[in-house]
Amino acid sequence: MRNHLITIIAIFLLGCSTKIPMNQDDICIIIDENPRWSNSLLDAKKKWNAEPSTVMAIIRQESSFDPNAAPDREKVLGFIPWKRPSSARGYSQAVEATWEQYQKETGNRGARRSNFDSSVDFIGWYLSKAPSARIRSYEVDKLYIAYHEGYGGYKRKSYKDKAWLQDVAKKVKYNSIRYQRQLKSCPLKKKKSFFNIF
Repeated sequence: MRNHLITIIAIFLLGCSTKIPMNQDDICIIIDENPRWSNSLLDAKKKWNAEPSTVMAIIRQESSFDPNAAPDREKVLGFIPWKRPSSARGYSQAVEATWEQYQKETGNRGARRSNFDSSVDFIGWYLSKAPSARIRSYEVDKLYIAYHEGYGGYKRKSYKDKAWLQDVAKKVKYNSIRYQRQLKSCPLKKKKSFFNIF
């Protein structure tokens, strides 16, 4: 009995582990490697009306699906590691202040930036504020700029002198469109959790 329990727990933990996708150009492969991500994306769609393709394109740009992503440390004297230039962390690369605002507004105090479900919910929450800046859900390049600059920065047009950011925003939009097309051949479906089995 003990051996069976250990096996079940091992399978559960293996099923919960996430892999950084090798092929980030194909959302069908990404979801196939991390099937439980479907639940997070579908929940954010239902709760925040956040398009899965947009959320995934943002995560790809921000962290390349690395739960431990963080800005490189600055160097002292060119080689001694120093502090990081930003508090951005995790899948969403949310900075600490905005993450705390999200936790406060949603009551999701246990949310972690290294957790995919929390990060997807955060992005959904953030994108749900787009109407305040008169950005429509299909204007993914504008959504990304607002995500990067903040809605205040977007309204002030702080991105106008940042050609590189506008180029990145176009890339995010392109990836979102590609993911959306790919999802037609592999529609997201809810996956049962370990606890639903028993």
